[in-house]
Amino acid sequence: MKKSLFLNLEPHFGIPRSISVSDIPGPTIPIQQATVRCYDNGQDYAIEQEFDAKDCYLYSYDFSLLKKRTISVQADMADLHVFYLLQGDAAVALCNDTGEIYTELLPEHGRCAYLPGGRYQLQFEAGTYCLFGFYFDGGLFRDGNERPFSFLHEVIEAYRANLSEPVGSIDFPAGEYTLNQIRRFCQHIKKGDIENEKFVLQELIRLLKLAKEKIYDAYERTTDPELLIQRCRDLLAGRIAKHGNAVRIRDVAGQLHVRHEYLSRLHQQYYQQKLNDYRDGLVTEKIRQLLEEPYTLLEISVLCGFPGVRELNRFFKRKTGMTPAQYRRR
Repeated sequence: MKKSLFLNLEPHFGIPRSISVSDIPGPTIPIQQATVRCYDNGQDYAIEQEFDAKDCYLYSYDFSLLKKRTISVQADMADLHVFYLLQGDAAVALCNDTGEIYTELLPEHGRCAYLPGGRYQLQFEAGTYCLFGFYFDGGLFRDGNERPFSFLHEVIEAYRANLSEPVGSIDFPAGEYTLNQIRRFCQHIKKGDIENEKFVLQELIRLLKLAKEKIYDAYERTTDPELLIQRCRDLLAGRIAKHGNAVRIRDVAGQLHVRHEYLSRLHQQYYQQKLNDYRDGLVTEKIRQLLEEPYTLLEISVLCGFPGVRELNRFFKRKTGMTPAQYRRR
């Protein structure tokens, strides 16, 4: 996707240089294969990362500021944006070019917005910040598929109407869980790999769904069954990615304060699949991924939460019809 958002950093921090020749810390969230620029005026510094994908443009800015800064921003075209102030010592204000505040980004919060082309300002108090975000093609929402994202409806309508003024969504918490999701996303994106485009789009949608979930937690907590089972699936996926077969549906149900039998019924209703089969599929996929790496079967059994290789073999053969060693040879 063509770059269309530009932060004018040189008047504040000087000419960029390679981070490898700088003594400042690395970025809070490294973006794999991103274009990285380091700005350091001897007192304040900024680290800029950018990654151009087919359906979105990712960026991250780390700032360390000894005094208040107003950074000018140029948007070359209208886009849909998602902003996350993952770390910050104060709120960051998004203003028009005369300093009138449109909206604020609170520390450990995110916000979606429609930004038309034009000039803007970002106002920072003294402190340290990590601003992560992406903008994407609004054509992602078509044929009514924006309906589940009620918090985005006004933003999407502004984009479709090509309004001349920005429109922002309600803000949402972006704490440790969101940070880990973004970190995982940034660790696995690649250039020059056609499969990466599919991965980026999937992760973009995952982050939008997570924003929906956080808004639900913060503002809308209801008994919405569709959102509940989606949260269950996301929690299972996140935990199994870390702990493998050691994760139990009962544990997730306890975190959601519902009975596991209720989650199982909802999963069958909305996905026509047993919840336990979904869980086992996640474990199986984790094993497959590790089998493609130079791990021993004992190492894989530990990484996937099995007591030993025998239990790993038994589980994998029941799910795939072959042992891990047979799968690896294929």
